[in-house]
Amino acid sequence: MIRPATSSFHLRTTDERLAMWRAASQRVVPAAVTIALIVATTVPVFVSVPIVPDLGLLAVIVWTSFQPRLMPPWLAFVVGATADVVTGTPLGVDATLLPAVVIFVRLVSARFTVRRYAFDWLFASAVIVGAAIVEWRLLAFTGVVGPLGPLLVRAVTTILAYPAVVALAARVERRLAAA
Repeated sequence: MIRPATSSFHLRTTDERLAMWRAASQRVVPAAVTIALIVATTVPVFVSVPIVPDLGLLAVIVWTSFQPRLMPPWLAFVVGATADVVTGTPLGVDATLLPAVVIFVRLVSARFTVRRYAFDWLFASAVIVGAAIVEWRLLAFTGVVGPLGPLLVRAVTTILAYPAVVALAARVERRLAAA
């Protein structure tokens, strides 16, 4: 027996269904871009210091600052768990760190309605350095004890990568809006 389609999806017009799929894709794209950036950081670089920026953390900060609805804490948890698996970090470090960063950025961003680019970069810099310190403590909690210096070097390279990630996020956001 075939049942009639009674769900709201089946009652919508084709244009309404396409709009619904576009809205769903807008929620998936920031996470996909962030995961792609995380994978990009795993490309082998043969140097003695950790100069590869933490592009995943930076993308989470950027998406949360400019489009908070596209990077909710639960999605940051999924991205963080994926980052833990892809980068080989002890499971739970990035899965704990990224949602905490999202919540912190949302709380602080709610207090500042009008911001300039320099303020956003300075704020992101403070969050990145704070996240490096928290990550160092989380790693120590998991049994991976190491110096803070390499994480701070990576924090500096992450801060320097801020303009590139902002430009990438803006380009992706414009394409989403045009679609």
